[in-house]
Amino acid sequence: MSWRRTKVTNSFSAAPLPIDSPTDTCVNPLLSLAFQLIACRWGFCKMKNWSRLSILSIFLTLVFTYKSNACNWNCGGTYIDGNDFVLKAPSHSGFEKHAFYNMPKKQHSYEYIEEKSMARAGSFYQRFELREGDCFPSPKGGWNDCKTDRERFELSSKPRQKPEGKQCYGYSLMLDEKFRSVHPTNTDLGQVHQTGGPTGNAGGFKSFPPLIQIGAKYDKLIFGWHELTGDENNITDDKRQFELAKISDMKGVWTDISFCLDFQNKRLDAWVNGEKKVEILRSPINFKPDKIYFKYGIYRSFVSRYKNIHGAIPTQIAYYDEVRRGNSIEKVDRNINPDLKAVD
Repeated sequence: MSWRRTKVTNSFSAAPLPIDSPTDTCVNPLLSLAFQLIACRWGFCKMKNWSRLSILSIFLTLVFTYKSNACNWNCGGTYIDGNDFVLKAPSHSGFEKHAFYNMPKKQHSYEYIEEKSMARAGSFYQRFELREGDCFPSPKGGWNDCKTDRERFELSSKPRQKPEGKQCYGYSLMLDEKFRSVHPTNTDLGQVHQTGGPTGNAGGFKSFPPLIQIGAKYDKLIFGWHELTGDENNITDDKRQFELAKISDMKGVWTDISFCLDFQNKRLDAWVNGEKKVEILRSPINFKPDKIYFKYGIYRSFVSRYKNIHGAIPTQIAYYDEVRRGNSIEKVDRNINPDLKAVD
């Protein structure tokens, strides 16, 4: 599939066009006519001014049409539900929705963009941007990123799954041309977490350890499997790491990532662009949590590690598409099953 190896030349690093209010959505098809009527009020409707009127109308239409294709909140498949920001998911994706359970007040965090030429498949893709200081306390109390050395904007997927049978996940990821690893701070770009299972501590903070973390470390995209052992009230976490790809090869290029947690046959496998990269012939987990769930976006932990050495931490931008879940690799990986319907 040669198209996947084509560099995207658009300036993705540019700041998103501002959306003036949470209710801004899509362009009105009568914009062009409206601009002409407005221009007439400005005295452009005389015959000798028609060329200027046409230029003005075309320019304004193009500007506002471009703006309409990039939505932040309450547009396209997104909506606000109380304190939660939600992206609806089509049923064939294996999910119902993806949510950020604390509505951020920063417009740059997320965009749902309609641009078929740039999407991995279909017409839409997602843009995540994380800047220094982007931490959000829970509106219901409890966990607070700002007090635990974290920064994030990531979506949590529903429904959650029982840790049984085979649970497979897949997504397409593209990094911005200016994306930089911020090691020794951790940058995760996809995770599988658990609820109702063992607890422990991470960097001195009480934590529910994840099962899988896929993140940037130096110039590598790392697949991290957390082998959890010991007492379920104070877990021992041994993280096994496997290289999936080079960060430099993922800038401006879609990379397809998929993996399966096979609880029945006690194995774990991961693929990149349809090529198997990880094979672990052991149970994905030694405990039985109530549920497991997938998260995606940009999540930085132990932010101070980088800042203590380098000062300000850089902005990171990543793009996502084709987020899926199923009970086989054929239901989540377009390289293995090219007949999959696009997730729009």
